Amino acid sequence: MSRIRWFQIVGFGLLVLGVGCGIAVRRDLSAIPPGQVGFDDMCGLQDYFDALEIKTVPAPRLVSALDLEGSKDGKPIRGGQERYAFENEFLLTHLRRVLNDNWRRLPEPVATATSVEIEVRWSEKAGTKRVVTDQPAELIIGKESWPLPYHPCLSELLYGAPLYAQRREMWNLPLPATGSRSDAGLPSPSTGPLFGDGGTAADAHAGH
Repeated sequence: MSRIRWFQIVGFGLLVLGVGCGIAVRRDLSAIPPGQVGFDDMCGLQDYFDALEIKTVPAPRLVSALDLEGSKDGKPIRGGQERYAFENEFLLTHLRRVLNDNWRRLPEPVATATSVEIEVRWSEKAGTKRVVTDQPAELIIGKESWPLPYHPCLSELLYGAPLYAQRREMWNLPLPATGSRSDAGLPSPSTGPLFGDGGTAADAHAGH
């Protein structure tokens, strides 16, 4: 076997190994309508959004954002790209749980990092942002990044606040006690609108 052929085989093997060792979806919810995933709280985020609603903790910090507008078949469409930072114990605890529940082969730094960023492409439907389904998100820790395959729980985590507010009202679920908020001088909660279904990056970039 020639040396060139040997290097080609080894290189291909390393490529396959690298792909096989990437982050992969652990819990497949692709057959379930996105609205049902949130309404049935399959991602276990009601407590998370309740805490954000009463301003016990700050929401993930928006690091960067790019909005795009276009049209498809004569209809206006909106999309873009956003990066969020999870930087306190509460946010990191819920992010790690969502990641571990729904993905496998996560990078080791996820368990100990003091700041984790998630970058996604989004498209808008029914007036609400949803993570696109046809492109991976990006998991970022320090100067390293990893592709994060699409999963509906990522949409719920980043953009599910309006649905969870509606879900709480429909089921008459009580908010957590808010007595500690007055001591901290934190503002009163607010409620958002309903959310719609997901989209694709093709929708977001049409017309550009």
